[in-house]
Amino acid sequence: MSVRKTAVLSYNMTTADANNPDGRIPFGRQFDFIGDVETELMILNDGDESLCLGYTDVELFEDAYVGDMLDFTAEMIKVGGTSRTCKIRTYKVATLASRMGIENAAPGEMYYFEEPKLITEGTVVLVV
Repeated sequence: MSVRKTAVLSYNMTTADANNPDGRIPFGRQFDFIGDVETELMILNDGDESLCLGYTDVELFEDAYVGDMLDFTAEMIKVGGTSRTCKIRTYKVATLASRMGIENAAPGEMYYFEEPKLITEGTVVLVV
C-alpha cells in the first residue's frame, strides 16, 4: 500500500461557526473539521471514510475566533492491519488585526503569524 502521510484542510472561521457573542469557536466545531481532514486522509489511502475509535491526549492550547484562518492536519503515524493512528493538529495561520490590538486596522484586515500557532493537538485511532 502506498501511504500518503498527511492531509491538510484550510478554513476561515465564520460567524456560522460561533455560538456566542464574543466570537469564540466552540471546541466541538473544531472537531467537525478535524473529522473532515481525517476522513480525507483515510479516503486517499484506503478508499473508505473509516470509523473513529476514539481520541487520546487531546490538548487545547488556545481558542479560535471568528475570522481566524486555521489549518487542520491529520498525519498518519501508525498503520495496522485494519486500523490507522493519526496525529491531529490545528494551527492558527492568521487572525483579525483588530484582535491583535493593531490600531487603525481596516475591518477584516488580517494579521499573519510568521509561524503558524499550534492551538490543538491529539491522537486518533481510525478503523478502515
